[in-house]
Amino acid sequence: MSNKSFPPLFLERLEKIIPRDLFVSTLSSMKAPEVVVLRVNTLKSSFDEVGPRLSREGFSVERSVVCPQAIVLPSQERERLRGHAFISDGKVYHQGLSSQLPALVLSPCPGESVLDLCAAPGSKTTQMAAMMSNEGAITAVEIVRGRFYKLKAVCELLGAKNVRPVLCDGRRFRSGDLFDRVLVDAPCSSEGLFREGDPESFGYWSPRKVKEMAHKQKGLLRHAARFVRPGGRLLYSTCTFSPEENESVVDWFLKGDEGGFFLEPIALEGVPRYPCLATWEKRSFLSDISACLRVLPREGFSGFFLAQFRRRS
Repeated sequence: MSNKSFPPLFLERLEKIIPRDLFVSTLSSMKAPEVVVLRVNTLKSSFDEVGPRLSREGFSVERSVVCPQAIVLPSQERERLRGHAFISDGKVYHQGLSSQLPALVLSPCPGESVLDLCAAPGSKTTQMAAMMSNEGAITAVEIVRGRFYKLKAVCELLGAKNVRPVLCDGRRFRSGDLFDRVLVDAPCSSEGLFREGDPESFGYWSPRKVKEMAHKQKGLLRHAARFVRPGGRLLYSTCTFSPEENESVVDWFLKGDEGGFFLEPIALEGVPRYPCLATWEKRSFLSDISACLRVLPREGFSGFFLAQFRRRS
């Protein structure tokens, strides 16, 4: 096996996760060059300013039909964008289509209170700040000091003024407040970002890593639930295919929750999706888990998983 090829065990698992008729095309997508995706930062600009300007400069601009502020460009434009004024001025931000989905699903409104429990580097945090027009408050938690300062820098560059960064472990965050919306974009094994030919993207992968991540994710999700107000919403997401980190975590949470939360279907038109798993390694999951969303890596999207909970009033 070439050291630039996916680990055989990863491929073996993936073949059990992806429907048979989609497996070959999924692998092809993971080998193809990545498109460039920019999110227009509406705190500083608009698509009407950015789109036409990039077109006049000769860029091949395509607006996403799923993510309203996303501009999709061919992979070969990546180098030409480096150092562009729109990026250095914070008017646009590199953020993949799948990465923009959690905030779109959570849909925070101006004036609301939001907790982002795994916030760095700030992509989703600043996206939510823009959706809220800097009205209301976002508490953004990050455990790693270097990433915490990156979070602060990104918020400053993009003009996200309603964000309060907090340096601590999300599993130990303390607050006397309850929040309207809580986001757990959990650290994970990142399988959805694997690219064949880029060994750095999968060099640290192992079944042990998957299990370690699942343990951490359960702690984060359980702790996050404490801070959701009655009637409020909780969004759990990962950028991995692994059922241990997706359906299994959601199933574990619901079975131990004693009825305080329920899953809501995720209605996103135009997202390349495939069914959630009903079983994995002889374990059956709750039928409710079909309401979650698995995103296929194609059409500019990367492999992703989202689960939307609501706390009963």
